[in-house]
Amino acid sequence: MPENAKITTQKLENKITPLFNTGLTISIQDKIIKLKGSEIKDFTEKYSRNYSGLSDVRIKHTLVLDYVQSIAPNINREPTDARFQFKDGRAVIFSPAISGRVLDIEASADNIQSALLSGDITASLSITETEPEITLDKVNALGIDTLIGYGESNFSGSSAARIQNIKVSSRRFNGLILKPEEEFSFNAILGSVEAEDGYAEEKVIKDKKLQYELGGGICQVSTTLFRGFPILERKPHAFPVQYYNPQGFDATIYPGITDLKFMNNSDRHIVLQTKTIGTKISFEIYGHDDGRKVSVTAPIQYDIQPDGSMKAYFTRETVYADGTIKNERFDSNYRSPSLYPLEKNPLE
Repeated sequence: MPENAKITTQKLENKITPLFNTGLTISIQDKIIKLKGSEIKDFTEKYSRNYSGLSDVRIKHTLVLDYVQSIAPNINREPTDARFQFKDGRAVIFSPAISGRVLDIEASADNIQSALLSGDITASLSITETEPEITLDKVNALGIDTLIGYGESNFSGSSAARIQNIKVSSRRFNGLILKPEEEFSFNAILGSVEAEDGYAEEKVIKDKKLQYELGGGICQVSTTLFRGFPILERKPHAFPVQYYNPQGFDATIYPGITDLKFMNNSDRHIVLQTKTIGTKISFEIYGHDDGRKVSVTAPIQYDIQPDGSMKAYFTRETVYADGTIKNERFDSNYRSPSLYPLEKNPLE
């Protein structure tokens, strides 16, 4: 820290007063911040020199620190991994990696104060950068070269709001890369489901009834993704939903309550690619062929009742390269749709 960083006692008024009109331009990478002259003036205080009795101004360093801390949330960011899509069997980048950064509060405050002491009209901020795990250079060594999984579902007959929600949510997963042994959480990747995120209100099953909420229809995305890898968490809908025929394959989600989780149990990274064409949504999973073969039976419905309740199951067989065979059964128990009335607006 400069010797004069805490309290400046040199003749400063002539240097800093012009900045009350011009302000100070602060730069950091892709950002420009304008520190207003009135804000600079607030950093100063008048005082009388001990020996000469002459009046001057000095900078209160604590106020500069407070200012830098106030802008830190707009500067700091987490590193973002690169995302990819596949064309003609080759990976191409469509969302570049972005390094993370953390504002160095003390050093940045010193930089600003030094500029003010010198009468400069520009200053720079100091940051510490963190590199993302997945960059274009790194992905070349990941060995992602094969389509290893595919899922598709049809949302024909959906309302405009439901289609909007399906398309908005599916984009969150396009190009996502999972490391070996990394757990996939649908809700963690989905993130916020608000109007400002692009979602519309549509029917959801909540509190044992149908009601309109933002994001209705997102389960079409989770249901389509429910393929191929060890399932850690999956829950079917409470009652049969027409969009997910044949019944038994669906996976419901609700942020903060119900999730779809699976594990990338391969020894290579995998990348997800989503597509919505017409009334179909598909997930393609690319990775490296480790020799495993996966077969899934069509779901079987049984105990079908006149009130629409039923049970269903499907099985999945995974044969690994070493000959190991894993058989799994996934059950669904659907209640009657009549138990879930649509909640009406009492003002309608």
